[in-house]
Amino acid sequence: MFKNLFSKKEPKKYGPVEPIYPDELFEVSEISDENGFFGFSNINKAYDNYPNKKYFPWWVQVTLELQEVDDRKMPLQAESILLDELEDSIEKFILKKHKTHFIGRVTQNGFRDLIFYIDLPRFNQEETSTFFDAIQEKRRVNFNMEKDLTWDNVSGLIQ
Repeated sequence: MFKNLFSKKEPKKYGPVEPIYPDELFEVSEISDENGFFGFSNINKAYDNYPNKKYFPWWVQVTLELQEVDDRKMPLQAESILLDELEDSIEKFILKKHKTHFIGRVTQNGFRDLIFYIDLPRFNQEETSTFFDAIQEKRRVNFNMEKDLTWDNVSGLIQ
């Protein structure tokens, strides 16, 4: 009995392991096929084999519809500037109440997807509606969230 009380074993640790946020290793990749489909992704590959996935199980995808595009449905310069502003605003909104991991963005076929993983779904419905209504005035937007414990939704992107 006393042997267990005075043993020098380390107590079990629970929760995520360090580092909580891996380094940034963003990689830009082109997406294309034989039918002329074109796009690109900018993904943080540091999340490949990330050990803390289960602590950030909520996948969040925000899709913005592009308006000013070229013949491949990619954003023109003015559109890119607006997208950067909207992305910053969206990321700040999500960060307000969540531990957030920004995985990256995918731009294709006239849309841009912003991909995040968060710890808990702490979105206040009224506040979220008000925020995205303001975004909607500039660009059509779609907000999706689902539980994805093993990060299957991004497995093809981060590996």
